[in-house]
Amino acid sequence: MLKEYTGKIAFVDLSRRENKVIQLDESICSDFLGGYGIGAKLLYDFQKPNTDPLNPKSMIGFITGPLTGTPAVTGSRFMVVGKSPLTRTWSDSNCGGYFGPTLKMAGYDGILVQGQADKPVYVLVEEGKVTINDAKHIWGENTTGVEKILKRRLGSDVQIASIGKAGEKQVLIANIIHDRRRAAGRSGFGALMGSKNLKAIVVKGKMAVPLAHPEKILHLRRKAIVDMKKGKGLFEAFQKGSAAYTPSGISTGDAPTKNWSGVGREDFAQGADWSEEEIYKYRTKKYTCWECPIVCGGSVRMETEEYGVLESHQPEYETMAAFSSNCLNDSLESLIKVNHICNDYGVDTISAGGLVAFIINCFEEGFITKEDTDGLEMRWGNHQAIVKMTEKIVNREGIGDILAGGFEKAIKHIGKKAEQYAIHVRGEALPMHDPRFEPAMALIYKVNASPAKHLPASQYTGPPGLNLRAPQFGTEREKQKERARGVKILESLNNSMSSSGMCVRGYLSFDVQFLPAFLGAVTGKDWTLEELTQVGERIANVRQAFNIRDGVNFIKEYFPSLALGSPPLESGPLKGVRIDLELMMDEYFKEMDWDRESGKPSRKKLQELGLEDIATDLYG
Repeated sequence: MLKEYTGKIAFVDLSRRENKVIQLDESICSDFLGGYGIGAKLLYDFQKPNTDPLNPKSMIGFITGPLTGTPAVTGSRFMVVGKSPLTRTWSDSNCGGYFGPTLKMAGYDGILVQGQADKPVYVLVEEGKVTINDAKHIWGENTTGVEKILKRRLGSDVQIASIGKAGEKQVLIANIIHDRRRAAGRSGFGALMGSKNLKAIVVKGKMAVPLAHPEKILHLRRKAIVDMKKGKGLFEAFQKGSAAYTPSGISTGDAPTKNWSGVGREDFAQGADWSEEEIYKYRTKKYTCWECPIVCGGSVRMETEEYGVLESHQPEYETMAAFSSNCLNDSLESLIKVNHICNDYGVDTISAGGLVAFIINCFEEGFITKEDTDGLEMRWGNHQAIVKMTEKIVNREGIGDILAGGFEKAIKHIGKKAEQYAIHVRGEALPMHDPRFEPAMALIYKVNASPAKHLPASQYTGPPGLNLRAPQFGTEREKQKERARGVKILESLNNSMSSSGMCVRGYLSFDVQFLPAFLGAVTGKDWTLEELTQVGERIANVRQAFNIRDGVNFIKEYFPSLALGSPPLESGPLKGVRIDLELMMDEYFKEMDWDRESGKPSRKKLQELGLEDIATDLYG
């Protein structure tokens, strides 16, 4: 067995209230690394095709990577995997903090949960032992309350991944929260946990994580930190915190404005002119994930007449843009408030912001009135109404109950005319990065197995030192050609990086060769960048095969025309930009060797990647 792996996945059946150990052999670790790599293979093998995500037979996994809990820089991540209740596709969510390393130190590489408890429970993993415990005393609590109650009962050193009231009520944009502020944000996995009566996963452990070359990994860590501080990558930008990017994103057009129909500074000069001092004026301290030198997070405290006294988490860029530029809302205090609501109730901020912007757009166009919005005046920039509508969604109150079912339910309720303002793929709201600013984002949002995510290829920059880039960036149609090759390479490497347990902010802050070097030092196996690219391509094909087997075809899915420049903007930095998504899709499917009509990986490609079992499954 490779070093660093425990070689064990805890398999928990809530219906039978029993658990067992799945042993990982060396081949699955070498072929899929960890995280959503191993998660995809396990779910493909163990979950029956076409299982409804909210059916007790569906599975949800919490999987670490080989770098999780090691001295490798930013090795703090774990991934939640499963079939999304929101998109009904393969999906995965990435989360940092302390849960992943502690799970590894509790004796497992991951946890896989199936079934439905007859009453609320939480799963405790402590020093190699797994138990299913009564959660009656924490059911009905939000994530902040769960943290306080369980840490008081089980000790301050336990780490918790839990759902709030939104997950209990199966709000389809509900997420999983760790440490009160760190989110496995997208995909609606909070609803999946809620359907299982699973309130939390709790881990506790101090077992040693075996390393193949302890001295070498410490040497590499020191060297990588020096590399980062020299400014080779995005270390300095990440240290400021992602919220600092918001004014720049608005000014360049990267951050969508007015539900994707506005023009950056012209429509939202207030946000474009925010200073860092203004954005961070309520920050009380910075904090970091497990042994991370970047320290990108922050705590805030505000005391205002409008929103009272609130101690919470500094909103990240995606949250800032979703509720500010996208809703034309210049109240920073309301952004802190709405971010706290989403974290406490356990709801994805991108999805919530996208739904609120959508309902404002429908209100402004006269498709709905105050009678439909429970008396709320849903106007651009009305921050009080934005906060109250978010509270309605997380509580499934009034029209919030409709929005809690996602875009498709909302469109059915309001009428087909509202669809033009619904900015989503299969119900997942598009992130706050506009394809009219970087066209390849449209391709990523459309065809990735876990749709409408902004990080599957780290497309904007790529890691420092990588010379396998696509042709120059640009929005002209000629510069959109051949982008697909670059996306394939970046996506494959990103799959390996994420599955390793490394954070993307570390990956983009030092030379890319540190990834195979870190993996070699912890596992004892020599890696090359080319091998990791192939591992990432293998992971992409398993995730795609999961969807194909379930009848998912992204090629035929709705994609919002506004995000493609149809009609094009008439002014601003993205004036006249049109995205030729069909051109990029033609090239992408050719590069991937997937069928252009169905998205199905070719038998030859699956065999080349050592996926003969999946080839037989799909082709006979």
